[in-house]
Parts: sequence; structure tokens; C-alpha cells
Amino acid sequence: MLSRRSRSDDGQLTVLVIGFTFILAVLIVVGVDVSKVFLARRSLSSVADAAALAASQSADRAAVYAGAAGCGGVLPLDPTAATQQVDDALGDDLPDLQQTFAAVQPPEVSVVAGRVTVHLAGEVTVPFGRVLALLDPARSDGRVHVAVSATAESPVTAPGGC
Repeated sequence: MLSRRSRSDDGQLTVLVIGFTFILAVLIVVGVDVSKVFLARRSLSSVADAAALAASQSADRAAVYAGAAGCGGVLPLDPTAATQQVDDALGDDLPDLQQTFAAVQPPEVSVVAGRVTVHLAGEVTVPFGRVLALLDPARSDGRVHVAVSATAESPVTAPGGC
């Protein structure tokens, strides 16, 4: 004989499917937004690295010729030339950054003891920014702040060693 089904189980599969669909949608939204921010941070970091490396080649010629650049030390840097090198490097990469970032702030450059540090920051608009705005009212524009720093120095060496 056939047994009778209990009516209390009707519709349980529908609730599970709706619940799993919601969880899947949240995972997709988070995954897309996190990957966009990660890739933006990576591109900003690459630009900061290139700018710092370019600036680390801005030798202070007067200090070099005065003997301040001993073998095995670091290259004395001209802060004005280093800042100009950073600006030039950023000028080359700014159009590419503007495709990813809604806003890129001007760089902060510091030159201390032969070491150049470049700080860059920008605002990334994430694809599901409206969802982010619902979760965090402080981010009503759907943007995420990204900041990176890069440091470089040029050691002074001679062919064959010091």
C-alpha cells in the first residue's frame, strides 16, 4: 500500500533553493567587488614602484662630486629632481589609472638619506557599490579608498667591488 505524505513538508525545497540562491548572489557580489579592489591596488602599487625607482636615480650631482657618495653607500638624491621624476612617471601612467580609479590623489614624495618613498592613493568605484552603500552608509558613493607606498634607493658600487 502507498503511504500518505505529511503535508508539513510541502515547500521546504523552495525555501532551500531561495536561501542557497541568496547566498550564491552575496558571494558573487563580494567576489566581484573584492577582485576589483585587489586589481586596482595592484595597478596603483605598480605605478608607485615605477615612480620610486625613477626617482631613486635622481642623483644630487653636487653631493656626488663633493665625495658624499662613497662606495657601498647610497646615492645622494636631489629632492626636487626626485619629485619631478615621480611627477613624470605618474604623468605617463595617469591615463591608465583613470580607467580604474574614479579619483587619484596627488603623490606624496619624501627623500630621506638617499631613499625615496612615494605614497599614492585613489578611490575605486566598485561594480556593486550600491550594495556597499546599503551596508555602510558612510560609503554612499560606492567607492573604496586604496592607498599604497613604495620605497627605493640606489646603492653606489664600482665595477669589481669597492
